[in-house]
Amino acid sequence: MRVLWFSFTASGAGKIVNDNTAGCGWISSLEEGIRQVKDITLAVGFFHDQDMPAFESGGVTYYPVQKKNTGFAGKISQRVFNNLYDENPDKIKKVIADFKPDIIHIFGTESGMVAALKQTSVPVIIHLQGLVRPYLSAWFPKGMSQFSILLYSPLKAILFRRGYYYEYGLFKKRAKREDEAIAKAHYFFGRTHWDRNYIELMKSDFRYYHCEEVLRSFFFDYQWKLPQTKTIRLVTVINPHLYKGVEMILETASILKRMAHINFEWHVVGMNNNSEIIPVIEKGCKLLFAENNVVFRGSQVGDKLVEELLNANLFIHPSHIDNSPNSVCEAMLLGMPVIAGNAGGLSSMIKHGEDGLLYNSYDPYELALIIKKSVTQQSYLAELGQNARKRSVARHDIDNIISTVTKAYQEIILENSRSATVQFQNNGVKIS
Repeated sequence: MRVLWFSFTASGAGKIVNDNTAGCGWISSLEEGIRQVKDITLAVGFFHDQDMPAFESGGVTYYPVQKKNTGFAGKISQRVFNNLYDENPDKIKKVIADFKPDIIHIFGTESGMVAALKQTSVPVIIHLQGLVRPYLSAWFPKGMSQFSILLYSPLKAILFRRGYYYEYGLFKKRAKREDEAIAKAHYFFGRTHWDRNYIELMKSDFRYYHCEEVLRSFFFDYQWKLPQTKTIRLVTVINPHLYKGVEMILETASILKRMAHINFEWHVVGMNNNSEIIPVIEKGCKLLFAENNVVFRGSQVGDKLVEELLNANLFIHPSHIDNSPNSVCEAMLLGMPVIAGNAGGLSSMIKHGEDGLLYNSYDPYELALIIKKSVTQQSYLAELGQNARKRSVARHDIDNIISTVTKAYQEIILENSRSATVQFQNNGVKIS
């Protein structure tokens, strides 16, 4: 069985091509498992800034797909016209022709890899990640508009036509591309009530396979215990996007400081002090992160990330929209008590009051109250963490996930093979 993946990132070839895109370790972890399946020959097509020939590593063939507008003139054009850069349908078509797959597996509807749907008659399954169209509805923080984002953005970002004001325009174009991809596709991997409901809203004829994500193996090796410290440490792992609820961190921290009277620090991993979103949020909220005990820890990977999590009392996920964020999955696997906004697919991941806590994702007062009450109930936090770990170990069992993926491949290939046979027979061609 020849299986071709298309991913925005380099998956298992990340170190070879120096691709360190955050948040995609689950794809390379899945690849490690698929490599062990004897009857699968795997190839991975991925976007890259440079034009490189295909290469092999660890029994997998990798196809770098150069993105558009990577040269100086192209980048200027992309900035001026706000064009999508993550596209190259002609190269994707050549990759398919060269590898000759039995099935194609596309990771995400967000990138131009969905062009594969139009380049082949080979069956294609899309692995749902985020969903661009619903994300647009939660793009702006409460009380902010596209104009206010422009007003609050650094001058440098405006002059160079980058940043959140222009990213919104790109996101709308991605949403249109996503609409076309979902309309064209028939097979989907998903994992929450939210992503399944959205596909069902968009189309009536589809096949949905429930498939969890393979988490990085080292998260299974550690287990959280409640730190015995005087200062309560909250931790959030987040990308600096407007819809990720960064303003909720600032507003909730301000409420905790003014009204809850607890000694706390809020560590934010994934953002540093130079992130362009910081002045945008501070101006919009008329508050300062530094004055409200919020500390930006930058990017943390591997053991450093685990250490950051294990030293915290609570994991907070403030996003206004998400499907099944890896950061929450990893925190739960460590056995941490998690508080998350009840948005997107989070309620499929967390049973409120049993293995985590949910709150109205736009209400900083409710979040502050839950934090205040939680830190005074240490045995309850420990129970939430234990339940979270138990559920996560079962949810992210690699053997079950690999079995789900391979069985879906086999079923789809067989179904399409039968359809092709029927088509030949209907055309008057005798099949012996």
